[in-house]
Amino acid sequence: MLVAYCPRAGVLEAHPVPLDGEVPAGAVWLDLSFPGPQEDHIVERAVGVEIPTREEMQEIEASSRLYVEHGARYMTLSVLCGSQTDAPEVMPITFILTDKALVTVRYSAPHAFAMVADRLRRNCPAGLTAETVLTDLLDMVIDRIADVLEQCGAGIDRLSRRTFEPDTKGGNANQVYRAILTQLGRKERLTSYARESLSSLTRFLAFLGTDADGHPLTAAGRDALKSMTRDVTGLSDYAAFLVNKLQFLLDATIGMVSLEQNNIIKIFAVLSVVLMPPTLIASIYGMNFQHMPELAETYGYPLALCAMVVSGILPYVFFKWRRWL
Repeated sequence: MLVAYCPRAGVLEAHPVPLDGEVPAGAVWLDLSFPGPQEDHIVERAVGVEIPTREEMQEIEASSRLYVEHGARYMTLSVLCGSQTDAPEVMPITFILTDKALVTVRYSAPHAFAMVADRLRRNCPAGLTAETVLTDLLDMVIDRIADVLEQCGAGIDRLSRRTFEPDTKGGNANQVYRAILTQLGRKERLTSYARESLSSLTRFLAFLGTDADGHPLTAAGRDALKSMTRDVTGLSDYAAFLVNKLQFLLDATIGMVSLEQNNIIKIFAVLSVVLMPPTLIASIYGMNFQHMPELAETYGYPLALCAMVVSGILPYVFFKWRRWL
């Protein structure tokens, strides 16, 4: 799908381009979403740039992600998508900055793009350029990552309270810790994806700030770039802090699980010791000897039962006195 955005009378109008159509005049942003060969050809003919394939966008080396070709800057950014779902992922999005327009090529639907398009559709500043759209998109991507990290931080705090103050009234401790470990795994995956996106943003902004194509950014663009660079640096530090906290909580949760397992094993050990004297007495009177004085006594059997009960209670009382239970 190809959508051309054109500034008109203070708003940014979206014009879906049909497969047999042409890009409208004055378009400052051409958004290629899951494009086909025909849509690639329309943009190549209108802007004069070559659209990279999906396989080329997925390459990880810097020379394939950040380069200049025919006066246009090709910049591929790893963007966190689906952060509110159970299956978040990091998808590459290519930004092609030319003198005519900004071209974005994506095979995903990041929320930042829809938010920027909706905001510019309602209020488009005068003199909107491709550079302005690019900085708006990058700023929104950074804001989305900040929101994700903020939510992760709040979730990690809740998990910390559950780890050290487990509420087992509605279930056993093993179920609680199993749920905590599951949530920790999800938070770690989301945080690692955010760090990957921030790392890609760091390289992206550094390349954008250079005069690689002989067309440096405007003063407003440089100011926005400095602000975004500071934000990315701060978010990277916060993400590293969250990773360390997640590792601590993972170690603590595993330690708590080990304590629960040790308590269970201790119960079995105590039961075996408590039942050992009664078993000994029962085994003695189970011997097939002819001359056992107690067998002839009237109260021999009740006395043997009482002896087994008392021999089981005494070890339990001793363990409680030593605070082993």
